[in-house]
Amino acid sequence: MSRDTASGTAVATAHLACARIAGVACAMIEAYEFGAAEGPHRKPWKAEYLRESVNVYDLSLPRSYQRDIAALFRRGAEVMRGLPVPVGLDEDWLIVDEYLTEASLAIALWLPSGGLEPSRAGPGRSPGIGARTPTVIRFDQLARLTTREGTERLSRAAHAVQQHLSLPTLQVLGDDEQRLLRKVASGASIVEVAAELGYSERSIYRALSKLWHKLGVTGRVQGIRKAAAEGLLD
Repeated sequence: MSRDTASGTAVATAHLACARIAGVACAMIEAYEFGAAEGPHRKPWKAEYLRESVNVYDLSLPRSYQRDIAALFRRGAEVMRGLPVPVGLDEDWLIVDEYLTEASLAIALWLPSGGLEPSRAGPGRSPGIGARTPTVIRFDQLARLTTREGTERLSRAAHAVQQHLSLPTLQVLGDDEQRLLRKVASGASIVEVAAELGYSERSIYRALSKLWHKLGVTGRVQGIRKAAAEGLLD
């Protein structure tokens, strides 16, 4: 793997971590719209809030999934610390970095206390950080731990950092990956793509899984939408 490709993959990991934060914050804001009461923690990126929030996640997320999220957040924080802080994003950068660091630590401290639970995805399988959330998270309960103002501030920070990390897809993907993306976006079936590119169907599925992860998306629809938005399918 070239240095440019490795760097692009690392940035994509941080981008995905920011997307996770932004998604949770958005759902919490919606919970306030539906009447969720506010809670005591004014800054939901601080350790005090995050250590309580783990209790809520544990009601619905398999612990194998929580470990995946902790690893994603830990790696995202490491990537951000290796990048120069963008001008004008100092506060947003610090908020996101603190959230990623404290959230991964909170999960790591929580899991041993409750023992280990087999993955609900089935024997030998893991939900994975790019998979659909296994069950519904009680975002209303998360909202009741903090304030709307704090949640909105976290949302703005996550979106700002995520936008900064949104590198053009061509800077992240190699030639083979770009070719695969265009074939899939054309509407070709996996069988057709495999035959045309000279790979097995299993290899194509593996390559697509890596491709979606690298782009910071969860599947074909989001991947094609992102490529279209960046003008790569014209």
